[in-house]
This record gives sequence, structure tokens and C-alpha cells, in this order.
Amino acid sequence: FGEDNMLISVLSALFVVIILLFTFKSAGLPVLLIVVIQGSIWINFSVPTIQHESLYFLGYLIVNSIQMGANIDYAIVISSHYTDLKKEMRPKEAIIAALNEAFPTIFTSGTILAVAGALIGVMTTNPVIAAIGTCLGRGTVISIVLVMAVLPQILLIGDTIVERTSFDVKVPVDLSRVNRTASGNMRVSGRVRGYVNGVIDAEIKGTLNGTLNASVTSGTTIEPTKPRFLSDRKDKEQSGG
Repeated sequence: FGEDNMLISVLSALFVVIILLFTFKSAGLPVLLIVVIQGSIWINFSVPTIQHESLYFLGYLIVNSIQMGANIDYAIVISSHYTDLKKEMRPKEAIIAALNEAFPTIFTSGTILAVAGALIGVMTTNPVIAAIGTCLGRGTVISIVLVMAVLPQILLIGDTIVERTSFDVKVPVDLSRVNRTASGNMRVSGRVRGYVNGVIDAEIKGTLNGTLNASVTSGTTIEPTKPRFLSDRKDKEQSGG
């Protein structure tokens, strides 16, 4: 049991860190969140040991998985709101606003899960299922308390670490062909393919009068010009007169 428990805990924490690493694009934030996530699980399963109650390995696996998933969800909700809000507010104000926005979601989801687990633990006659329900209900309450009370403090204290370990994932962009939209009089030099009051696919160098919405190759220039058509000059003269 000891070896399996250690292996499961290490692998679970590792996968959670990897998921959070690419979710928040920061190497420090997953470490801060895993403290709360694993902490709530350890506190939950320390209760049966303190009370000298039997802990079923199957129940441990089930509750550990469910509580881990719930903790990740709660932590991501608060951390996402905080990350977005601190761009416009100071960190302390941002974490307060993040808690206000995330509280209804976390409280509703957590209450349902905790009540369901508690009812299973009280109503069932099977000792294994009862232990699972009791641990699930207790673990959910612990998760809500830690996420709402401890996680905000950790985010504020570790904000500097999160900022210094942030990174951006650069996605390669094909710059050889881009879409351009223009209207009116313009000069086009380069290869253009698209609709200009019709379809065009050619190497062109000249003036277009109309609306351009086409895919152009890199290096193609499009710039406005003065009206060069007779109808345009007449319209301009009439508007000027």
C-alpha cells in the first residue's frame, strides 16, 4: 500500500503540474497550486488515521481522483480570474474581485458534491461505499475551505515568482500569404488572388478601383491613390462644386 500510494501521489502531482504549466504558461504557478491541491488531499486522508479508522485502498483511489479533479477545477477558476483581473487592477484588488466572481461557481459545485458524498456515507450499509462517501464529502469541504481561504494568500505571496517564471508559447505563422481588405482607389504591386469585383489570380502591377479582399503574397504592397477613372473624377468635381 505504501509504495502504491507514493507512486500514485507522485504521478498525480506530476500530471497536474504539466496540465497547469500549459494552462497558465508559468512554471511557478503550478507549484503554488499543487501545494493547495495536494494539501487538501493529505488533510482529508489524515482524518481516518487520527481517528484510527480503516482506510480502504479502493476508496482511497476513487476519492483521491475525484478530489484531485475538483481541486484542479476550483484552482483554475480562481487563478484564471486573478490572472485576467490583475492586468487592470492591483494584485490585492484583483484577488478580491476574483473570489467574488468565482465564489458562486465553487460554492454551488462543492456543495452538491459534499452533500452527495455525505448522504452516501450515511445512508448506505456497505462499509466500503460508506467510507468512500464520507471521505468524498469531507474532502470536498476541505477543498473549498483551502481554495477560498488559503489559495488567494498563496497567489498574492507568490505573485512575483509567477511573473518571473511566465513564458509565451510561440505558434509559427505563415507570413508568406495574408488576407488583406481594402476599398476605394489603391495601387497594387505583387501577386494577388481573390475577389476584386470578380476573381483575380495573376501577377499584377497597376491601379484598382473598387473593394479588395484577397490573399496576397509576402512583399505585396497596397496603397491608396488618387482617382484615375473618369467617373471618379466627375464625382469628385461634382462633390467639389
